Amino acid sequence: MKLFTTLFSVFFLTFLLSVTSTFGQEVKQISPIRAKLMARNGTMMIDVRERDEVKEVAYDVDGIVNIPLSEIEARMNEIPKDVDVILACRSGNRSAQAASILAKNGYTKLYNMEGGMLAWQEKKLGVIIEGKKAPKKACCANPNSKNCNPDGTCKKGAKGCAKGKKCCSKGAKGCSKSKAAAAPAK
Repeated sequence: MKLFTTLFSVFFLTFLLSVTSTFGQEVKQISPIRAKLMARNGTMMIDVRERDEVKEVAYDVDGIVNIPLSEIEARMNEIPKDVDVILACRSGNRSAQAASILAKNGYTKLYNMEGGMLAWQEKKLGVIIEGKKAPKKACCANPNSKNCNPDGTCKKGAKGCAKGKKCCSKGAKGCSKSKAAAAPAK
């Protein structure tokens, strides 16, 4: 009996390590800021919250797709296997479940956004509340400007920017003339 218990324990631990290792390789955990940057650069982002949750507060991300966790298996055909996919929800739990389902079905380029909408809002990243965009701290006319952080503040040392201020002062790289003209002189 002792031999059986030992063999079972070894088998079980080996199984757990292989599942954990496989999951760790296929699903990477990323921060909301990294998710925002990846989405800004074209990575597919899927919100797995239910529709009523998304109507209340949605991620302000161009091209985000809402596929609720309850529908993920039925709608996998909408998710390409050959592209990077960020999964997000309210707290990071449902998106981790969705990532696990996708990983078991052959998806390998998966990212789970840690903390979900709660962490996204804590970082003051853009949201849409009841269909209306929340005011943004726009850095420049071009939201993809290299001077901008994901939250709209200026990057440290950005040309024409003071720390934590909008970077559309006169001559700042990536700013439109109208915003540069409206910005106070330094």
